Amino acid sequence: MKVISKTFLFAILIVNAFILVSCSQGNASEVPREKINFDFDWKFSKGDFPMANKNDFQDDSWEDIDVPHDWSIAGPFLKTNPAGNVGAYALGGIGWYRKAFTLDKSDANSKISIEFGGVYMNSEVWINGHYLGIRPYGYISFHYDLTPYLKYDEENIIAVRVNNSKEPSARWFTGSGIYRHVWLVKTNKLHIDRYGVYVTTKSVEENNAVIELKTAVKNNEDASKDYVLVNEIYSAQDELLGKVETNTQLTSTSTQDIVQNITVNNPKLWSPESPYLYKVKTKIMNGDKVIDVVETNMGIRSFSFSADNGFTLNGKNIKLKGVNNHSDLGALGAAMNDRVLERRLEILKEMGCNAIRTAHNPPSATLLDLCDKMGFMVMDEAFDEWIESWPFGNKVKEGKAKYGYHLYFEEWAEKDLAELIRRDRNHPSIILWSVGNEIPDACFEIGTERLKNLMSVVREHDATRPITCGITHMHLANESGFASALDVTGYNGGGGSVFMYEKDHETYPERKFIATEVPHTFQTRGEYQSQSWYRGQNPLGGIMKIPNLSEEEVFDPISKYYSSSYDNSTVRISARDSWKLTTDFSFMSGEFRWTGFDYLGESMFGWPAKLWNFGIIDMCGFPKDTYYFYQSQWTAEPMVHILPHWNWEGKEGVNIPVVAYSNCDSVELFLNGKSLGVKEMGEDMDLVWQVPYTAGVLEAKGIKDGKVVAEKKIETAGNAKKIELLADNTTVKADGRDVVHVEINILDANNRFVPKALNALTFKVEGEATILAVDNGDPKSEESFVGNQRSAFNGKALVILKTTKQAGEITLTVTSEGLESAQIKVSSK
Repeated sequence: MKVISKTFLFAILIVNAFILVSCSQGNASEVPREKINFDFDWKFSKGDFPMANKNDFQDDSWEDIDVPHDWSIAGPFLKTNPAGNVGAYALGGIGWYRKAFTLDKSDANSKISIEFGGVYMNSEVWINGHYLGIRPYGYISFHYDLTPYLKYDEENIIAVRVNNSKEPSARWFTGSGIYRHVWLVKTNKLHIDRYGVYVTTKSVEENNAVIELKTAVKNNEDASKDYVLVNEIYSAQDELLGKVETNTQLTSTSTQDIVQNITVNNPKLWSPESPYLYKVKTKIMNGDKVIDVVETNMGIRSFSFSADNGFTLNGKNIKLKGVNNHSDLGALGAAMNDRVLERRLEILKEMGCNAIRTAHNPPSATLLDLCDKMGFMVMDEAFDEWIESWPFGNKVKEGKAKYGYHLYFEEWAEKDLAELIRRDRNHPSIILWSVGNEIPDACFEIGTERLKNLMSVVREHDATRPITCGITHMHLANESGFASALDVTGYNGGGGSVFMYEKDHETYPERKFIATEVPHTFQTRGEYQSQSWYRGQNPLGGIMKIPNLSEEEVFDPISKYYSSSYDNSTVRISARDSWKLTTDFSFMSGEFRWTGFDYLGESMFGWPAKLWNFGIIDMCGFPKDTYYFYQSQWTAEPMVHILPHWNWEGKEGVNIPVVAYSNCDSVELFLNGKSLGVKEMGEDMDLVWQVPYTAGVLEAKGIKDGKVVAEKKIETAGNAKKIELLADNTTVKADGRDVVHVEINILDANNRFVPKALNALTFKVEGEATILAVDNGDPKSEESFVGNQRSAFNGKALVILKTTKQAGEITLTVTSEGLESAQIKVSSK
């Protein structure tokens, strides 16, 4: 097809389906299936245009864009925007997208559909003026059959209206627009149905795994069709391991489910440490002719949740070392970029993270593909709200967000949930389905009935994974029966739930436990206070006190928009105490901390802050100190980290709390070459020295089995003099999608990092790339994410460059008044 753009014991085998794009020669009718990326050459305009669904509408003045696209991230961010602090003060509204394309006449006998990965929100779609439908939920994928309305050898117009004008529609920044990938899919009329390959295992043993393959075949022809269904399993090295064939007939305009089995000998099991992927190739054959083909990545492993022993993967008891992440990508807003997301996962992997909760909505297919490949277990979450409001306070019944999903739940929840399960059920990364987060309905018996209905929907489409829900105010969910109705009960921190583990384990001995959203701690990169800070109390009196690091505050006051990086600014419990609870209780399966990355929205301290400091990694992808706490607990490679920085002019002689995180046996601390003593790692999971400040070199040495195996050095820096540029890749693809992240560090004359530098920076890019986004991680910055300028925040900033479709050299030059300029070159191929 030519497309021309105008401008329990769960022993399971799980799979990730993707469509094979055929490269066979010949006319279009011989091509079994094509999945064509539809991201490029769209027209876009904000505003409402009632006639924009018509083919003859004039869109010449509209902006030329590619999707994924988020118009909200470009601003303006204003205090008066209706999204408010929860929505990062972003601007929603209404926007239109249009795309022109041409098809060959040879495609007239094909089945052609369009797939949207996600459009936020209330999307309406037209093809050649014909209305295809509406999809309110902004996080769900959906498709439409275009076949009846297409024209051949002449122009077709797809038009999409996006309505995010009623805000807030969620409790965080949502973005606006076609923010995930779009695909045009072409098949023959006899074809494998959408999400029609479903692979599970009947058994997994050391020497073999029996694979069950269920295939849905659809016949849109007016006559019956004879065919052969073939399923093949290949190793990662493309070696054929097993094959099964079924000869059958399918009547006209009907669908047929066929179940087949293949045995894989000596299976290699999927795990976070070794995410081995097999490939299933599913084909419809007629003689030697391939009518349709779908390839499916799959991973083989078994897992279970136990009321006594927590989580077991492939026979090994392990803890889920997880994070919650919203779907935004920092300075890109909601707009999906595969490499930006991959970099984020790489940073989490280096920390030792092995699990991700998709808070609090269906994720992109890209995320799940990467989790399969990189080895992350996933809690795949559907909703943040159902219908009810909280049963306390003076709040009217309007859900958790005024214009949120509660407005659509009764009509759409089961449809959206079925779409999610069918789309994602073949990913080896997914170990849990979550039907909600902090659902007020859980406080009522009617909520338990709604839960049971949703669980039935899940099991209709996939019965191989347990179902959970993140619960706050657990005492109310216990009373309503909601918590006990789940396969695995999810404990969020709110309402004191984090302090109910032990009591609930005694009261409900058959319950399986997972900390779905614990802990909530605040930290701003490079900011420190020695006095502890807590957000509020809770109904059960639950706050686990964190000792102050000094009798009086050592440091100068920081902005109310910032939080201390000592793991002493928190909601209810510190990162250290939370992980200790999780590891001490054998029945705890693990925890998902809030959050991995800083995210836009929920800026509780108000304007101009667009975010709150929950992340252990800032929006740029720069780790904060708490990141290294988790690395010390979640990894085996010897490491040591110390904090704070060592630029405290005016504090000479004052005791500065120096904290070390390490997975070594002990740590020795030095100041200007003099030992300040060796301390043994213990149950507190950190070490603290009170060090009278004097400028110089602070150094920590991690000791294991009597040998120094890790070192960390921090030096007092002078005035800012230089700019350092570090690229995550020196070679990128000239495909119009690939990106390079350039980290900017401010240095002194002796190349020492300047931890409080705030220099204004200007960026100039030459060659085959453009500036996609800029950021610095400052929660209260009012600077734009779009443009060629950004100030450093606490010594750092970030520029993201996106390639063009032309190969060539890319040069980035960064300048700042009073600093030596810097330049970096990247090759685009």
